[in-house]
Amino acid sequence: MAAVILVVGFLGMIQAITVGSEMLATARRQTLANQILTHEIEKLRLQSWTTVSGLTTSSTAVTIDSRFDEAVAACGLTSSAITLTRVTGNIDTDGDTVTDLKEVTFTLTWTKGGTSTAAAAPTGSWLDQLAFYRPSVIARTYTRVSVAYFGKYGLNLNIQRS
Repeated sequence: MAAVILVVGFLGMIQAITVGSEMLATARRQTLANQILTHEIEKLRLQSWTTVSGLTTSSTAVTIDSRFDEAVAACGLTSSAITLTRVTGNIDTDGDTVTDLKEVTFTLTWTKGGTSTAAAAPTGSWLDQLAFYRPSVIARTYTRVSVAYFGKYGLNLNIQRS
């Protein structure tokens, strides 16, 4: 009886470690996404108003700086699993046709690898089958959005959403 209780306790600890490590990996990816978005906003802050006001209003794919390649790989992602887009909008503050304020929205999306459908039956080792989880993980997509406002006369604000 004691051995059964011990085995159940160990299986519970294995499951807790698995869940904890997955939560840690998700937090690491969220932090990396925040750093990439902040980097893009700060790069735009260094540009002149002429450059910022000349950005297209349609959705534009943005290349992620190669300095993040190592961090992306360390998070268990590939560069093809991450997409960064920029959408720029004009904000009319005084009713005339001249826009002195731009809203720039960056959206970073990444997909954690896995299959697109759940396994029909548990697969893997006997330990995987006893651990009460499915070893074939379903792919999950995450999105992080950051909005920045750029003014002709120096107004710079940003808002981040997960």
